[in-house]
Amino acid sequence: MPKAAPYHLTWHVEHENYELYDQRESPILTITPGEPGWFTWLDTIASFAFRGRQGHLTVRKESRQWGHGYWYAYSRVGHKLMKRYLGRTADLTLIHLEEMAAQLSGDVTFSPDDVSDETLSDEREQNLWATDMSVDGSPMQAVKTKANRLLPSALPTQPALLFSTRLQVPRPRVQLVSRTRLVEQLQQGRERGLTLISAPAGFGKTTLLAQWLSDHKHLPPMSVAWLSLETQDNDSTCFLFSLIAALQTVNRRLGANALALLHTGEPLSPETVMTLLVNDLTHYAREDITLVLDDYHVIEAPSIHRALATLVEHLPTRLHLILATRSDPPLPLSRLRAHGHILEVRAAALRFSLEESSSFLQSTMDLSLSEESITALQNRTEGWIAGLQLAALALAGHPDPSAFLSAFNGSHRFVLDYLSEEVLLRQPASIQSFLLHTAILERLSAPLCDAVTGEPASQAILETLERANLFVVSLDEKREWYRYHHLFAEALTNRLKLAMPNMVPELHRRASIWYEEHAFVIEAVHHALAAHDDERMAGLLERDAIAIELNGQYQTVLNWMRRLPEEMVRARPMLSLIRAIGLIFDRQFEQAEACLRDAEVSQSFDHSDEHVQMILGGIAYCRTELSSLSSNDLAGSLTMAHRALSLLPQTQGTAPLRAGALMYVARAYQLSGDVTSANEQSVLTAMALVPTIGHLGRLRITHQLARLRGLQGRLSEALAIYEQLLPVAEEFRTSGASAFYYLNWSHLLREHNQLEAAERILAKGMEAMRMGIFLEPITALLGYTTQARLQQARGALNQARATIEELVQLTEHDCFPFPLKALATAVRAQLLLAQSDRERAVAWANASGLSTEDEVSYPREMEYLILARIRIEEGRNNPTGPLLGNVLRLLSRLLEDAEAKARMGSVLEILILKALALHARRDQSGALTTLGRALAQAAGEGYIRLFIDEGTPLLTLLRQAQARGIAPDYVATLLSSFGATALDSQPPYLGELAEPLTRREREVLQLLASGASNSEIARRLVVSLGTVKKYVSNITGKLGVQNRTQAVIRAQTLHLL
Repeated sequence: MPKAAPYHLTWHVEHENYELYDQRESPILTITPGEPGWFTWLDTIASFAFRGRQGHLTVRKESRQWGHGYWYAYSRVGHKLMKRYLGRTADLTLIHLEEMAAQLSGDVTFSPDDVSDETLSDEREQNLWATDMSVDGSPMQAVKTKANRLLPSALPTQPALLFSTRLQVPRPRVQLVSRTRLVEQLQQGRERGLTLISAPAGFGKTTLLAQWLSDHKHLPPMSVAWLSLETQDNDSTCFLFSLIAALQTVNRRLGANALALLHTGEPLSPETVMTLLVNDLTHYAREDITLVLDDYHVIEAPSIHRALATLVEHLPTRLHLILATRSDPPLPLSRLRAHGHILEVRAAALRFSLEESSSFLQSTMDLSLSEESITALQNRTEGWIAGLQLAALALAGHPDPSAFLSAFNGSHRFVLDYLSEEVLLRQPASIQSFLLHTAILERLSAPLCDAVTGEPASQAILETLERANLFVVSLDEKREWYRYHHLFAEALTNRLKLAMPNMVPELHRRASIWYEEHAFVIEAVHHALAAHDDERMAGLLERDAIAIELNGQYQTVLNWMRRLPEEMVRARPMLSLIRAIGLIFDRQFEQAEACLRDAEVSQSFDHSDEHVQMILGGIAYCRTELSSLSSNDLAGSLTMAHRALSLLPQTQGTAPLRAGALMYVARAYQLSGDVTSANEQSVLTAMALVPTIGHLGRLRITHQLARLRGLQGRLSEALAIYEQLLPVAEEFRTSGASAFYYLNWSHLLREHNQLEAAERILAKGMEAMRMGIFLEPITALLGYTTQARLQQARGALNQARATIEELVQLTEHDCFPFPLKALATAVRAQLLLAQSDRERAVAWANASGLSTEDEVSYPREMEYLILARIRIEEGRNNPTGPLLGNVLRLLSRLLEDAEAKARMGSVLEILILKALALHARRDQSGALTTLGRALAQAAGEGYIRLFIDEGTPLLTLLRQAQARGIAPDYVATLLSSFGATALDSQPPYLGELAEPLTRREREVLQLLASGASNSEIARRLVVSLGTVKKYVSNITGKLGVQNRTQAVIRAQTLHLL
C-alpha cells in the first residue's frame, strides 16, 4: 500500500476549482495543474493524493532500473487494492486523473491484471501513453467478452453495441457438423504467417473459423482478434480504425501510435499506419495472436490492399493472419507459396464429403432421408453447404420429395431463384412478410425490425428463425443483433425488388429514421442513399458530417457528397462548407475555395441567426486553414481566425472549429515578433484548451509556447517544455505533425552546443518531415537550415553546402511562397560567407533588393541580419567609409524593435553584430562595451553558438574581453567551446604558414572537411589507419590547432579549402 501522500489535490465544490494543499503546512499552493509549472513541480515530488469529482486516488511515482520515473494510480475497490498505469509526468493532466478516478471507483470492469502486485510487467511499464480511451477518443465502456476483456466502445459515429458485434467471433451453432480434418489443417497453418480461406458464398468459411476458435482447449495459448468487414471499410481511415479496434480487444496498446496519427486528420498513407501496427505487434505482443479478417472480399480500395500487403510482407512472428473471402485478394500469393508462408483453404476442401452431408442433413437439419437421396443431394450440390441447407429446408414437409430431388440441379442460380422461393412459400405469411421487409438490413435487432416492418414481436420472430436454421446468425451472446446469411439476404432482396419494388425506398427510409434516432449516423446515411431520399441525406450530413470529417473519415463524406445532386450541394451553404472541409483535408485547395464561394453566394441563408453564424464562421475557419496550408500566409490566417471566432456560436458542435481558430490566434507573435505579455497571454489562453483538444492539439499549442519562450531568450524554459512534450511527439513521429517540434528542439540544443543531442533530435525531425504526405514549406526550411548549421559546426563544410543547395532547389517548387524562397537564398549566402566565399555572398546581397536604409519588419529580420554580416565583412577594407555606418544604423533600428517587443534572442544576435561592426570600424571601446551587454544578457541562458558561429572576428573580441575581465567565467566557457584558447592570431593567407602543407596533407584536409572519418580516409587513399592519424597530427600541428574541427575552421579562414 502506498505511504500517506504529503500533498493533496482536491476538487473544491464551493469554489468550483482544484486546490493543492501541503499536508504538513496546510496552505493552498500556488500551482495550477496543467500549466508548465505543474509538470515542473511533479518532477520534484514522489506522490500526492487526488480527490476529484469522479473519485479518489493515491498517485505515486516509481523509478525503474533504466532511470525513468513513471506514475501509477492506487485505489481500494472492495477488498482489492487496484493499481493502474498513468504514464510519465507529462501525462498527468486533470482530465486523465479524473478518468482514472472514475474507472478505479468501479465504473469499469477490471481484468485480473489490474490488481496491484509489488511490480508490474515489463509490458505495462513500457507503455508510456497507456490510456483508457476508445478508438474515437471517448471513455471506454465496459463491453464484456468471454475473456472479460474490454472492447473499444465505438468507431467514430458508430455506437458501441453495434460495432462490438463486428469484433466478436460468431457463436457456432449447437449442432454443427464436426470438421476435424479442416480444424487440424487450420491449426497446422498457424505455423505459417497467412491462412487464406477463399471460396464462393455458402461454403461455410465463417462457420469453420467459429468452430475452430470456439474451443481453445485443443489449441496452444493464443489471443484472437476478429473483424467482420463491411462496405464502409473501403474508407481507409474507417478500415484502420476497425482493424485497430479489433487488435485492441487483445491488447489496448496495439495500434495506440497509429490511432493517434489517425486522429490528427492529416492525410496519411495506410501503409504508414500499417507499419506502426507492425512495430507495435513486434514490440508488445506477449503471446501468439490470430487476427481474422472476415468477408475481405468487400474491400475494393487499392490503398487498403497495399496496406495489407505491407502487413503480410512484414508479418511479426507472433501474429497469424487469416483472411476469409469470396475472391483472392491482390496480395503476393505466388511469392508466399514459394516460401511456404501461406496455407490455402479453398472450395474443394470446404465442400462437404458424403459423410459430412449425411450428418448435416440428418442431425443438423433433422431430415430422415434414404442413403440414395443423400447421395443424390451430395452429387447435385457437390458438397456446397448452402445448397444442401436450402434443399433441406425445401424438402421439409414437401409433398413429393422424389419429384423435388429429380428437378433439383444444385447450381448457385437454381438455388437462389428456385429454392429460396420454395423456402419462403413454406413459411407463414407473417414470417414471409418479415423476411422480405427486413431483407434491406445488413444487421437486425428487434427494435430496428419493429421500426422497419411496422409490426411488434420481432424478437420472437428472430429467435424462431434462428431455431429453424433459416439462415439467421446471432451476432452476440445476448441475441440482440443478428444477420442473414449473405446468400439468403441476396435471395430475399431480389424477391423483394420483384414483388414490392415501390416498397423498397420506404423500407430504407424507415431504417434511416431509426438509425438516426439511435445515433447510428453512417447507417442512417447509407439507408437514406438507398432510399434515394436526397433531402433526408442532406439533413443528416448538415448535422453530423463535420464531426465525421474531423474524425478522419473525410473520404467517406466526400463520397457521400458525390451522390447528392450538384445543384443541391451548391444551393445549400452548409453542404458546400462540408465539402470544402473534406477537400481541405484532401489537400484539394482550389476546389475547396470554389466550394466556399458557393457557400457565400448561396441564396439559402434563410435559417436562424445561429445557423447562419455557424456557416459564416465555418467558412472563415476554412479560409484560416487555406491561408496557412496553401500559401503560408500567416497574416491571412490570423485575420480569418479572428473572424471565425467572432462568428462561431459557443456550442458543442462548433467547439473543434473554435479551438482550431484559437490556436491560429496564438501564433500572432510569429508575424509581429511581439512576445510581450499581451501576445504571451494569447498563447496561454490557447493552452487552456489542452484538456479538450487531444494529444495533437496539445503538441501544437504547447510547441507554440516553447517557440515563444525561445524568442524571449528563455532557452532553459523552452528546452524543458520540449522535454515534457516528447511522449506526445513520439505518437506522431511518423507523420509531418511532429516535424516542426523536433526541428525547433534541435535548433535550441545546437544553440547550447549540445551537438550530438541536436543531431539525434534533428534526425527524428527530418524523418517525420519526409514521412508526411505533403511537404510543409516552413518545416522544410527549418529542417534543412538546422541540418546545414550542424554540419558546419562539425566542420563538414561540403556537406553543409550540399544541404543548403538541396534546400534552394526544393524552394523552386510551386508550394514554396516567395518569402521562404528569399529566406533560403539568404541562408545560403550566410553559409557562403562563413566558408570565406565572400564573392558569392556579396553577389546575393547586391541582388537581394535589401538595403541598409530600409524600414525593417520582423518577418524579414533574419535576411537583414545576414545582409548586415556581409556588409560588415565588406566594410573591413574601408573602416572609415559609409558602409559600416549604414550597417550600424540598420542594426540600431532592428535592436529598437527587438527590445520593444521583448525578443531577447534577437537582441543578443543584433548586439553581437553591432559589436563586430564597431570592431571593423576600429572602435574597440564601443565594440567591447556592446559585446559586454550581450555577454551579460546571454550568460544566464547558456548561449554558445550565437557567439562562436561568428568565427574569427568574434574570437578576437572575446579574447580582448577576457583580457579586460569582462564576464570572465562565461567568456572562458565560450573560448573553450570555440576550441580557440590555443589558437594564435590567425593570419589571412596561406603564405604566412610557418610550414606549408604537403600535397597529401591537403588531400587529407579536404576529406576532413567533407566529414570523412579516419577509417574512410584510409580506405579512399589506400593507406593504413596509423598513416592517416599521422597526417591529421601533422595538419593540426602546422595549423596550430588541437583537433579536426578546429583544423577545418582554420583552413577555411586561410583559404586552404
